[in-house]
Amino acid sequence: MNKVVVRLQEIIMNNFKNVEYGKVSLESYANFNENRSANDILGIYGQNGSGKTALVDALEVLKLLLSGEELPKDMNYLINSVSQKAVLQFTFFIERLNEKYFVYYSVEITKGDNKNNAKISKETISFSPILDNKRAPKSRIIDFDMDNENIIKPIARYNEIISSDKNNAVNLGVSKVYALEKGTSFIFNDRSIKIFDEGFKKNIIFSNIINSLKRFAELNLFVIKSEQLGVVNMNQLLPLTFRLESENRIISGDYATLFGTSTISEESFILLKKIINQINIVINAIIPGLIVDVIDYGQQLDENGDMKVKVELVSVRGENKVPLRYESDGIKKILSILSAMISMYNKKDICLVVDELDAGIFEYLLGEILNVLQENAKGQFIFTSHNLRALEKLNKESIIFTTTNPKNRYIKLTNVKSNNNLRDFYLRVISLGGQKEDIYQETNTYEINYAFRRAGRILDEE
Repeated sequence: MNKVVVRLQEIIMNNFKNVEYGKVSLESYANFNENRSANDILGIYGQNGSGKTALVDALEVLKLLLSGEELPKDMNYLINSVSQKAVLQFTFFIERLNEKYFVYYSVEITKGDNKNNAKISKETISFSPILDNKRAPKSRIIDFDMDNENIIKPIARYNEIISSDKNNAVNLGVSKVYALEKGTSFIFNDRSIKIFDEGFKKNIIFSNIINSLKRFAELNLFVIKSEQLGVVNMNQLLPLTFRLESENRIISGDYATLFGTSTISEESFILLKKIINQINIVINAIIPGLIVDVIDYGQQLDENGDMKVKVELVSVRGENKVPLRYESDGIKKILSILSAMISMYNKKDICLVVDELDAGIFEYLLGEILNVLQENAKGQFIFTSHNLRALEKLNKESIIFTTTNPKNRYIKLTNVKSNNNLRDFYLRVISLGGQKEDIYQETNTYEINYAFRRAGRILDEE
């Protein structure tokens, strides 16, 4: 199999959640001509409710779309309340053999009625080859409009697909209906992929690009939301986001194991052991003296007569073994994301997105981890955080700040000098301003005090 590297370069959101317009670019987008691996660590900071998680949600939607999976059931609520449509645009850099090109994917999502969820109303995928370190003009591969009689444009693409098999005229129509009913991408659902693989035999680059993006979403894009980690704090499940690679196979996804004893299949037991073995290589360096073990309590038959293995995860420090559920939430969170982080550190085609990275993690340790990633990670790491320690460890180009302006939701601070402490500079900007956009909606301690007293009087009156 030919090695293909896909890297996310830019995200643009229109009317998505509380973002009327927002653009976030990774540093490598501006440095693609340089003969080095550009730093692609990106932290998003800002006031509560100012659009940090909106970016994470947009990337989760991207993963679902490119994987050919259904949109979230609550997609209607991810579209700005004052709009009927949201538009998401993504730019990718793809490298395959000696070929390099930018790929542009745009999707329009329209609210459904009370009974039906949101639908994908438009999709466009285009590309620009990079020739002599310059971008060639952009060419459309597929332009899809759910409400247009012509299922896809340009017409030359349609004719190419039909000429390979007359039945593809019907097959495209079936794929369109399927995408509408299921709430999936038209371009990236399995039915369309099969049609494109057969129809673009003369222009195989088109199907290569589409398949490369789909593979990227399925195997190499990890989006870890705060809700996923909420079950950790409730001591119910430990979700392990993982990626394991051998010479001829890659497996990735989410593995959830119960705190306490659980009964799993022999295949799941083997997978769990591999994940834990991988994690243990790093966890002992992050939390000195700690390793995790999978206790095997033996095999037993379940009610269907299938052989299962009874297991329990424990933390081990020296001779002491303690059920993992008694470890701190910070340690359990690190364990939950560590396999994906290991892959991101070592592979330049991995993109890891984590919401509220700092929750439960000791501030100094957070800074040390980010410093290591800043200096040596090969992949891409996007995170949101409230802890300002990262501002002292990452360079200023690796930090995006949210603003109070929904029409320009993300900015990088300007006039930051090389000898400025970005943390102190950010706090001064909150207090004194000085940027083109306000980054903090001002609060007043006197008003907060008065609100507490007033609320207390209401309770007394009741």
